[in-house]
Amino acid sequence: MTKSLWMLLASFLFALMAVFTKLGASDFGIFELVFYRSLCGVSCILVWSRFRHMRLATANVRSHFLRSFLGTFALTIWTFSLAHLPLGTSMTLNYTSPLFMTLIVIGLALRQKKAVSLRTAAAVFLGFFGVTLVLNPELRSGQELPALVGLCSGLFSALAYFQIKQLSAMREPEWRIVFYFTLFGTVWGLAGQYLAEGHYTPLTADNVPALLGMGLCATGAQLAMTRSWGSDNLLLTSAFQYSAIIFAALFGLAVFDDPITPGAAAGIAVIIFAGVWATLLNRRPKG
Repeated sequence: MTKSLWMLLASFLFALMAVFTKLGASDFGIFELVFYRSLCGVSCILVWSRFRHMRLATANVRSHFLRSFLGTFALTIWTFSLAHLPLGTSMTLNYTSPLFMTLIVIGLALRQKKAVSLRTAAAVFLGFFGVTLVLNPELRSGQELPALVGLCSGLFSALAYFQIKQLSAMREPEWRIVFYFTLFGTVWGLAGQYLAEGHYTPLTADNVPALLGMGLCATGAQLAMTRSWGSDNLLLTSAFQYSAIIFAALFGLAVFDDPITPGAAAGIAVIIFAGVWATLLNRRPKG
């Protein structure tokens, strides 16, 4: 269970990253934000690996490419849905990734005739219900296509997380997994900004702090998340993933004065209950 708890730290850092991203979004485009977020990560890990004399070379190039492409593509299509759907709806669809992960785990368990904790799976679904209470999603006529795209972002995120699990099983260290992911994101963001806009926003003393905060938080979050998906209990890790919604709501209140409605407060309580329930289920002695 220890590795699964790293998801709590990852969720906190992802929520803090969202604060810096929102601050930077007034000056930078989506591809620029992806580029700078990834550039910070790849630069930090490159310097650290050289200082520690750690090898960047890997024999699992194909698996790293799959993880990097799936994760970056999921982020890109979620951004598309974000531009065409209400924020709460887009966020909710993106957070279907733990549900898809749960279905993948159950499907593999049935195929391999292994036991799976259906009560932990129920805790994951209960947590998602809490997410819907917090975000209050809605779908209007004509929004079916972006909604489908947003749902696909959740699926591709789950596939990326499962690929992280596979890389961990290959004994790839967390920092190397994140290095290739951020390297891919740097190239993706750079190329995307060039093709979409053809120019880049000038860096100033006013907009650089948001980029640094976003990049450092994203790097720490990716490292913690990658470690958490290396856990043997993917269902418990999925349940903890919803805690990002709680941290985001608290940061929204503290930084942007976004109110927490009674419905959102009830959703936060449900998410906390689901996480505690999943934890207690997995602390019980076997046999």
